[in-house]
Amino acid sequence: SSHIQHTYTATMIAAARGTATASNATLRSSCKPSSRSLATSRVLSRHQCRIFAHRNATNATRQTNNAPSLVYAGGRKANNNTGLRSRHFSSLRIATSTGRATNNATSTVVGCITGCVVAGASVTGWYNNTSVAHMEAPPSSAGKMDKETASLMDEVMEFLGLKEAPESEDKDGNDNSDISDSDEDSAIEDEGEGTGGGPGKPVVVPLDPELVDSLPTLPLYQVQNPSGDYSGRLLVSHDGIVYDVTEFVNHHPGGKDLLMTATGLDLGHFFDNYTVHGNTDKAAGWLASMAVGKLSETDAKLAREGTTSAIHVERRHKWLNKARRRIIFIAATLPVWMTVRSCVRFVGWFVPPLGRLLALLVPVTVPGLTRGAEPLSIRADGSDDGETRAVAGDAPSVAVVGGGIAGCGTAWALRRSGFRVTLFEAREQISGNARTFDWDFSSVRPDAPKEEQTVKSCCSVTAWPPLFYKNYTCLLKELEVETVQNPLSWFLNSKVPGAVGTLWAADPTPYEGSLRNVLKKDFAIYDKVVRFSDSVCNLFTFRWAPWRRNDSPSMYDSHTGIGLLNPMNMVPLYSLFRLMGGSELWWQVVFTPHYTASFLVDELRPFPAVFGPMIEAQIPLHPTKDNARSFSSTRSENDCNITTCQTWKDAGKGIREVFEKLTKDIDLRENTRIREVEVLPNGKKRIHDEFDNTMDVDRVVFACPANAVGNIYKQCGWLANTIFSTPVYADDHHPDSGHMHAVLHSDGSVIEEQFREDCLKRASNYVEVTETPDGSINIENQYNFGVQTAGFGVYELPLDKKPVMLISHALGEGKSIDEKLVVGTANHARAHPLYSGWNVMAMLSLRLVQGRDGIYYCSNWTTPGNCHDMSFLSGLACAHAIGARYPFEENGEAKKDFYRLRDLMGI
Repeated sequence: SSHIQHTYTATMIAAARGTATASNATLRSSCKPSSRSLATSRVLSRHQCRIFAHRNATNATRQTNNAPSLVYAGGRKANNNTGLRSRHFSSLRIATSTGRATNNATSTVVGCITGCVVAGASVTGWYNNTSVAHMEAPPSSAGKMDKETASLMDEVMEFLGLKEAPESEDKDGNDNSDISDSDEDSAIEDEGEGTGGGPGKPVVVPLDPELVDSLPTLPLYQVQNPSGDYSGRLLVSHDGIVYDVTEFVNHHPGGKDLLMTATGLDLGHFFDNYTVHGNTDKAAGWLASMAVGKLSETDAKLAREGTTSAIHVERRHKWLNKARRRIIFIAATLPVWMTVRSCVRFVGWFVPPLGRLLALLVPVTVPGLTRGAEPLSIRADGSDDGETRAVAGDAPSVAVVGGGIAGCGTAWALRRSGFRVTLFEAREQISGNARTFDWDFSSVRPDAPKEEQTVKSCCSVTAWPPLFYKNYTCLLKELEVETVQNPLSWFLNSKVPGAVGTLWAADPTPYEGSLRNVLKKDFAIYDKVVRFSDSVCNLFTFRWAPWRRNDSPSMYDSHTGIGLLNPMNMVPLYSLFRLMGGSELWWQVVFTPHYTASFLVDELRPFPAVFGPMIEAQIPLHPTKDNARSFSSTRSENDCNITTCQTWKDAGKGIREVFEKLTKDIDLRENTRIREVEVLPNGKKRIHDEFDNTMDVDRVVFACPANAVGNIYKQCGWLANTIFSTPVYADDHHPDSGHMHAVLHSDGSVIEEQFREDCLKRASNYVEVTETPDGSINIENQYNFGVQTAGFGVYELPLDKKPVMLISHALGEGKSIDEKLVVGTANHARAHPLYSGWNVMAMLSLRLVQGRDGIYYCSNWTTPGNCHDMSFLSGLACAHAIGARYPFEENGEAKKDFYRLRDLMGI
């Protein structure tokens, strides 16, 4: 779907979201690594459970996910029920707005607001006793602190430099001794950069039959709770074989926490839902060397059946809660550190040597003064008029880890400023989330040249609004990549009792059967909500001021002016809509399904009201002449297509062209995973890759998922490691849901027959909303790439002259796809950070470590949102901090957005 994402930076520690995410609060168990109970206590499924929340509710009924699944080609499964139940929601609890302003005084205010609210919540225990959005830290068991809580003060003392960390153990008491430098160190594919490359092959471990026969038979409880000879070991099973992963856990490229989640469980579930493991034979090769036992056939079956999504989510949230206890402390003290940074920078402005000395004494990064955070100077061997500079022999060197738009953008900006850049990508091809797929057109083009018998389409990032994507638009212009208008039109078909009807979202006409008639009052209320929010936001951000009258709309300016005091930052859009009389039914049947297709997440209630005007300007439910194009249709004279978006002229070929040009003249090393980044005594960084090659560089930029960073940069320290462990991704809540797994196919029968021809001709998305027998609501999404794919001879073809090009998510009950028409699958694990207070706290806290020892971080999780422009801009911000020039000086509006995001990132 269109990667148009919310960009506001408010820290949501509240919101009347009724504990849809309050499953965390119900996970009451120790975070100790030795606690591996496989008790079948059920966790809340936010897609399939009725949630009855009230003011003092802290526990919700927990249900396992019993939705039927479809078996696709290759035995892959995709949960076909990801709907939202009818819910009762609690009132607004706690909310705070945080951001990074353009001056030190405002930064201190931001930090104070964050710190005071979080500290207050911590002291009063609100975050334990109320329903708060993504803030459900579990209480201690039996009134006692567990190991994690008991060690918190020791770690704080270490962070402040008042206590040395033990060398033989890590923070969790696990052996942290190195293992031999070999390919095994990075053998398992992480849930890493991007969305995966499709289904992957089944992970089959190549074990010698004689070795299997010689392995001792272990009881299942020994795997779940190791004792005796295996006491303190971390065991997993797969296909009936038991593996000891203790020595590998601190080297897992996907992050320690993710592998710890799987200990005591069967890996088959994780391989099915994180299909990247099957893209190479690394995972299988690594496991082969770790076999220590086997299970009986009965225990092997129990292990597989007992490793469910419910258990997975419960275990994952234990580890998330562990990081959350620490991020609360960091966020509560953020105003202190921001004040300290400002004071040190002020001193350094007048007396640089004294500023650098003071920066050495504080445990957080002071931009420009902390060792490694100083911009590198470079000799201008090339022109200084925006053209790429030649690389001098003594030019500083930078390693970029991760080949998505953030990493490639960083490398491009550094290279054009004269730096020596090496870009590492663990997968076979760069592009991150912006993946492509080749559709076979040979049946309709039998006489065409071979290269024209295949059409390359985008299948994740497909379109963007240039009005808001200013820097990405400038990039395409700089790279001379052509774009075209991409008229989009969402079609929604609701079969939910009480809201039966259809909706062409871009058509304002209340035609017969339209949901605009069925839910007329709600549409009018939502229009008022958007207008009200827009007026309040304009007031607080001074968009009415003379000096801002010529500013174009921006998704980065919500913290400007006195925007930090804007109540729309704190009040969820959902709460405001409900407060004004809007119905829960409209939110579930119209709003959530409509925008799920664009955000690839199906929990939208936490979004603050400031978000309303932004999405209405891009993917409107109330189309106007400013955001849509009218034309005459059989339905009305004012039918519309949304025209705010553009796409690459040659679709998938266009996006590949972008990445090829970004990495021109850069040392690109694809299919090369980085095993470790080591800081040397002389300040250089030594890069160790999986092939035992090393490289010393001046700076390192991580542009990969948060969990992967900690195990690569093992010297990062407690503060950084806490931040890396905090971000929450969509798969942390529903790893096997239909919105995490996609099927690419040509079976048009999945669209209801009476709408099929019209939708295949002009609907960019077909969304079908149904109520399942258990009362939950399923949101089925069909992405129609026959419409969304631009390019010569594709969009203009008549329906009967081109194959059906659909990508399906969460098929409704009773539907199936003809396996003969399935052409591929996709997996979105580790691709989309959720919009939550936890993630924003991590993003704001990241400034405390950005640049320390010459190491920077960019990617979607380092920004307040999740979109192509924001990820790209985060890379430019890191490159600029290292010493690169901002590349679009001539575009004033794009430059404003750059400085706004740079301020929010604190670098």
